[in-house]
Amino acid sequence: MNDQEILALWKSQDQKIEQVLAMNSILLKEQISQKAKKTLYGLKAEKITGIIVGLPYLLILGTILGIGFQVSSLSGNYFLISIGMIFLINLKIFADYIRHLILSYQIDFSGAVSDIQKQLIDLRISLIRSVRYIGFQLPFYSTLHLDSSWFPSQANTLWILIQILITGLFTFAAIWIFLNFKPENSNHWIIKKLFFIAGLKEVDQSLAQLEEIKNLSN
Repeated sequence: MNDQEILALWKSQDQKIEQVLAMNSILLKEQISQKAKKTLYGLKAEKITGIIVGLPYLLILGTILGIGFQVSSLSGNYFLISIGMIFLINLKIFADYIRHLILSYQIDFSGAVSDIQKQLIDLRISLIRSVRYIGFQLPFYSTLHLDSSWFPSQANTLWILIQILITGLFTFAAIWIFLNFKPENSNHWIIKKLFFIAGLKEVDQSLAQLEEIKNLSN
C-alpha cells in the first residue's frame, strides 16, 4: 500500500468519524430537546389541575354573587363587595391558567433553539405577571364577615382596630407581592416559593437544558 492509498484511507476514515460525531451531536441535541419538553409536563399538569378546580370554585362564587344581588344591594354590603372582588380576581387567574396552558402547548421543541427560548421567555413573563395579581384578593377575605348593620357603627374600638390591623396586613402583603415579584428578587425565600407555585421552576429548567444545546452548537 503506497502513501496515496494510505492517505485516501485515512481521509475516508476521518470522514466516517466526522459523520458519526455529527450524528451523535444531532441525537444528543434531540435528547436534550425532548428532556426540555418533558420538563414542562409538571407545569401543564398544574395548570390543568388549576382549571379543573378553579371552574367549580368560580361557579360557586358566581352563584353566591348572583343570589346576593337578588336579595340585597351592593351599597355598603361588605360581603357582596368582597365576594365580587374575589370573583373578578379569580376569573382573571382562571383565564391566565388557560392562556398559560395554551402557550405551553404551542411551544414547538423541534424548531430552532432561539425560537423555543423566546416562547419560553414569553411564557415566563406571563407567569410572573399573573402571580403578581393573585395577592390582590387577600384583603377581601378579611372583610367577608363584616356587615354594615353593625360595622363600624356598633363595633367597639378594639374590634375596629383589630379589623383595621388584619385588613391592613393583608393589603400590605398584596402590595408587597405585586411590587416584589420580579426575576431580580428571585433569591428572596418568599419569592422563590411564589416562583415554584407559578410554575417558573419548570420553565427555568427547560431554558437551562436548551442552553446546553446552544453550547453544543458553539
